[in-house]
Amino acid sequence: MTDELKVERHGHVAVLTLNRPESLNALTRSMTEAMREECDRMNDDPDVRAVVITGAGRGFCSGFDIKKGDLADPRRLSAYSVLDFAQHRLARLRTFAKPTIAAVNGVAVGGGLGLALACDIRICSTAAKFSTQFANIGMPVQDAVGAFLPQIIGLPKAIELIYTARMVDAAEALDLDLVTHVAESEDLMELALAIAGQIANGPPLALAMSKQVVYRSIGKTVDEQLAYQNLGSYVNAAFAAHDVTEAVTAFREKRKPKFRGP
Repeated sequence: MTDELKVERHGHVAVLTLNRPESLNALTRSMTEAMREECDRMNDDPDVRAVVITGAGRGFCSGFDIKKGDLADPRRLSAYSVLDFAQHRLARLRTFAKPTIAAVNGVAVGGGLGLALACDIRICSTAAKFSTQFANIGMPVQDAVGAFLPQIIGLPKAIELIYTARMVDAAEALDLDLVTHVAESEDLMELALAIAGQIANGPPLALAMSKQVVYRSIGKTVDEQLAYQNLGSYVNAAFAAHDVTEAVTAFREKRKPKFRGP
């Protein structure tokens, strides 16, 4: 594990903190590799039920660290797998089984925006600012922003932000549905942990299946979506039927259910 990524546990919630505050947490290859490895470990850890990603200091993530390499060098395409969606370290976060929350505490631009978009839920502080950034450095859209941003805020608004690379503040981000909540800076992590804690108290496998159903259904017909829905139900029934029974029992006993997953 590199010092560029900090990992903390709060009960069933893991917090990943990008830890290069001097560069507004600009991404390096070692940082993204450490994030991939940590996510792989947490995928197999039943004690982790939700993950919060944030940044140290006054930034969330300022994107790829241009001081670490030449952006015009075509070898970067191979090194960072930007043309291979399935292998890209930021885009792969969408395939992570556990629910994820981006707690955006400052600037999230370029790859930093891509990282936030790859999370399931985005919340931010009043100090947060977002930009696609790529046009400002002479590059076409990267880091899965071109795939995720139109899904989240709609194509017309997304293409405008990609073309202009203008900065979006917290209030506009909320209006665009880019984020779901805005908090004061000192309250951001408390809110993130509260949302993550509520998720972590839910049925782990059912939520993991729900995540797969939702993302795999994007752009599909209703019949295709129902196939994913049925598959999710079969997997849940095979490995976590006890959680359904617990929910019914808890309802009858007028108490909160205690889910345990597979």
